[in-house]
Amino acid sequence: MACLAPCPGYTEDQAAEVTRFRARLLELSTTVSAHPFWQSVEAGDRVEARMALKHAHERAEGEA
Repeated sequence: MACLAPCPGYTEDQAAEVTRFRARLLELSTTVSAHPFWQSVEAGDRVEARMALKHAHERAEGEA
């Protein structure tokens, strides 16, 4: 399992970068999940729609 805090052995710069990445990931995740678009998707279909979005890059790579 990955460390929640920067793992032992990281330099200060690496630990700071991990912290920045995690903060950015949280920011982007919140932006996507709270986007007004999701109000246009039926409540019962939202999980399936979000999973399709999560895997959209796999379809795009297969078509390329």
